[in-house]
Amino acid sequence: MNWRHLGIVALALSVSACGMRAPAAGELSVNGHAVSLALYDSLVRAEQHRAEQVGIRVDATSRAGRTRLASMETSVIHELVRDAVVEQMAQARGIRITPAQLEQRLAAAEQAFGGTSAFDQALQSTDLKKSDFSALLRYRMLETQLAQVNAGEVNLQIETAVSRARVVVTIGPCANGRPYPACLAT
Repeated sequence: MNWRHLGIVALALSVSACGMRAPAAGELSVNGHAVSLALYDSLVRAEQHRAEQVGIRVDATSRAGRTRLASMETSVIHELVRDAVVEQMAQARGIRITPAQLEQRLAAAEQAFGGTSAFDQALQSTDLKKSDFSALLRYRMLETQLAQVNAGEVNLQIETAVSRARVVVTIGPCANGRPYPACLAT
């Protein structure tokens, strides 16, 4: 089998994966700190799963599907850049979330859903892993603590820090070499 034929077979398999996405290969970093590509993949998958549950196709087999997917990837990149900035701001101010604090908040979330089983089922229905939910919850906890320290001005400070951040993105809509943030313009 020659290389060209092998490439065509690989492309056919990837297109026929019925909504499956290959893991992100590339980079997402904010101010020199890497952002989890596994979390990026999980969040994009979760967004895609939610859309498909209500009958909206999000895949590479149609122009509309590719546009929807790019929009979801853009949204996730924005969220992860913001979360990275929140983490960096919290760290600079000495704000930390201990594993015990996170576990306590996670247990409260589970109880709000009616227990561990109901919580796990809710996560499964969104195609989100517990570890991903935990990471997002940690970011929200950091943001809440930042707000308490900064007396309500935190959103403006975060947005200013996001606009000034050195962001390197070579995944999703930024995989084609367009610079951030222009690559996210839809």
